[in-house]
Amino acid sequence: MFYLDSTGDFIAQVKDIERRADQCIEHFALSNVPTHVACWTVLSTTVQLVEDNLERFGPESSKFHAAMLNLSRHAPLLIRWLGRSGMSAVSLGWTPQWDSVSETQALRDLRVVSDYDAFLSSFPMWYRNRLSAELLNNDVVRFQTSQDGRDRQVSAFQKGLRRRTGIHKAIAGGQVEPTEAVLRRYGRMLDSAQAVGQRGFRYEHSYELTNGTFRKYTKRMDQITRRSEDLDLGVYTLGKFKRFYVALQSICAIHDFLCFLWKQRTGRYPIESAVLVKKRDDWIKLLSLHSGTEHAETEQLLSDLTFYSKRLADLHVFPFIPLDEDHKLLALIPQFILNSSPEENIIRTCSYLRERSFSLLSDNKSTLMRQDLLETFKRFRCGHSISLPDGSTDIDLLIEDLRSSTVIIAELKWYRKPSTYRERLRVDTEFEDGFNRQLATVKAYCRQNPTWLKHRKSLTRSLSDYDNVFYLLVGRDHWSWFNPQDRTAVVEYEQLRLAVGREDRLDQAIQDLLRYDWLPVEGVDFHVLFERRFVEGVGVESAVYYGGPPK
Repeated sequence: MFYLDSTGDFIAQVKDIERRADQCIEHFALSNVPTHVACWTVLSTTVQLVEDNLERFGPESSKFHAAMLNLSRHAPLLIRWLGRSGMSAVSLGWTPQWDSVSETQALRDLRVVSDYDAFLSSFPMWYRNRLSAELLNNDVVRFQTSQDGRDRQVSAFQKGLRRRTGIHKAIAGGQVEPTEAVLRRYGRMLDSAQAVGQRGFRYEHSYELTNGTFRKYTKRMDQITRRSEDLDLGVYTLGKFKRFYVALQSICAIHDFLCFLWKQRTGRYPIESAVLVKKRDDWIKLLSLHSGTEHAETEQLLSDLTFYSKRLADLHVFPFIPLDEDHKLLALIPQFILNSSPEENIIRTCSYLRERSFSLLSDNKSTLMRQDLLETFKRFRCGHSISLPDGSTDIDLLIEDLRSSTVIIAELKWYRKPSTYRERLRVDTEFEDGFNRQLATVKAYCRQNPTWLKHRKSLTRSLSDYDNVFYLLVGRDHWSWFNPQDRTAVVEYEQLRLAVGREDRLDQAIQDLLRYDWLPVEGVDFHVLFERRFVEGVGVESAVYYGGPPK
């Protein structure tokens, strides 16, 4: 039952399970290890898990992406709890050393965090009446939603699961292959590299290769980020952030590829060297050199991307992990830098650290979404940002196709994918407001005043003279399902663009889109299992989504 409907006794029983589960953070196997060693071991073990998942599933698989998302959260959560009592001093000349005992402890602790994460994500949603609870016994509680089949399809889509066949099948992205000249440079670096410890290696930094890689990643960055580089983010511009991040990507890409080549040559992955560990000042010097940013700017950028206890546990957003109390020794896992979205990272960083800069980026984000759709619809008559006469809300996008006698009136919403339950609740509430208030207000006004858009020269005819008038809420990255009614519906941004690209007539494109054939089909493209996670002798049972049909 939902929290609101629960009796006092039922609530007490469920809370007792939560209380017992919370004790798991007191019993980590690595708690007795010096914190800098424990943190490095957690990061190195995380690299090993990333590489294992990469080898098993491939870089473009939904399973690999899910593993990266989970590991990027679980590793810093564990590090946060291990460092609750402060960080131990790092002895002068400390060298990381890999051993099977510490690996076993780290794997055990990461598994505990993974299981405990099911508790962390379920209980807060129950308290807010988003999940219902059922006591299976005194030690196990099942949480579930009231989702119907379509809700589950949308949930699967949000988790990255797509159609496996047909025109809506996801197309894997290609990987950039190094040229022969670049491979020769890597070969020379590898020839001069030296084995270190049991499972590590050391190589000389190549300024030539880093600069070449910087140029390659700069081109890629320019293709995926379109905001003005002059955008002021408070203490640096967006252009400075991009150069800093490209330099970081270049260093990480070279290190990651050298680790791969070392494994090919020696038969063993250099796990002792996989995590990049440098003094803070050395990071600043190296990144300033390759990015061209000033020392003070680089120092601030590095600080903004450094994780500590009060920041979001996500190695995609805050990738630098301090190994000491004063943040003078910083560790980083290259794979998360190479797997992340730089533009999304700066938005997240500003949302947590600089609200004013976040507002500027968010406004710019909405403008970019509208510009992209205007480009998609350019063969039709388009309008945008049309305020209702009473000022209550706006029409974000207006599209007219006289050939098929069709009009689209759209509200646009672009939310980043939520990382916490608080973010999820907030964006779901805002998206619901977009459908139930903003779009409904526009629809009511347009139907009561069908000639309004014609009189302001936004349309050729009165709305009542078109065969098809669609009211759409277009969501990007994160969106919620509402049942279509009276030609009012929710659609996903990328699928809207694809549908319009496939069809000449606007009415046919929207009709195809509103069949929702692009959503993954349960039992074919995904399946849902209820799985139990146990910590401290108590369990949570919740729904877990998997790609493909059930086995």
